[in-house]
Amino acid sequence: MTTTSKGVLVFGATGNMGGAAARELLKRGWRVRAVTRDPQSEKAQALAALGAELVQADMDDPASLEAAFDGVTRVFSVQNWSISGVEGEIRQGKHVADAAKTAGVTHLVFGSAGVGQPDTGVPHFDCKVVVERYMRDELGLPVTVIRPGPFMELMTDKAFFPPLAAWGMMPKIVGWETPLPWTAVADIGAAIANVFENPTKWIGRDIDLIGDVASMRQCQQAFKAITGKKPFGIGLPVALFNKMAGPEMVTMWRWLADYLAANDINAAKGEMLAAAREACPQLHSVTDWLKSERNGQGL
Repeated sequence: MTTTSKGVLVFGATGNMGGAAARELLKRGWRVRAVTRDPQSEKAQALAALGAELVQADMDDPASLEAAFDGVTRVFSVQNWSISGVEGEIRQGKHVADAAKTAGVTHLVFGSAGVGQPDTGVPHFDCKVVVERYMRDELGLPVTVIRPGPFMELMTDKAFFPPLAAWGMMPKIVGWETPLPWTAVADIGAAIANVFENPTKWIGRDIDLIGDVASMRQCQQAFKAITGKKPFGIGLPVALFNKMAGPEMVTMWRWLADYLAANDINAAKGEMLAAAREACPQLHSVTDWLKSERNGQGL
């Protein structure tokens, strides 16, 4: 990848946000260098089949990052706390930022979460703020931050255990009637591509990428209207769920319930969606997304 090429180095390329970014960029004719620890994995090979260049690197190995950044001017960075832990996420995020600084990257798009405020009490939100501030305040990198809401895929993707999580514990803790912000993973990829295509507009900005606001009850009703059946849910005792999945998810859902109780996002829905459409004009609503899943046989 030459420095003058229309190319992007994509971290997390076999995950949700990075994978969506890689696929969308490839579809638009960009050159994608996909970072993976295992180039032979099924997901990595699927990206290679679409035209991605695979590069083996580890965010905990700065030397491997130096090679991955060779000839790169644009990068999408995202880390996964569920794999590395929150301290590992901070460490890896800083390693990527350091490599970007050394390489002279002209635009870094960072996949974040939460509301961009420190000390929420949700570790995997707070650690992202640490990385954001490091990139901007300490390194002075040209950064755009994208913050999606809960993925719509939580409702259907088996990797997220929908009966237990989205349709079981989430409404139990957050409530069936509480309006929630939602984001389709494909929309994240589209937004990232749009941002890279217009760096002058987006460098230095944060994007709260929310595609819809809907309660779990409304999501349940939409699911039934489209599939003809209610989604199956299992509500376990919280203590048992914590033993199975760890306390992080419950901590996040409880924070979300408190945050939404103090902030009327229904009242702000129009403004939120308008701001998000600036980055991704074709945002999916929950109903639109469920229909697309149904048509694609994901339901």
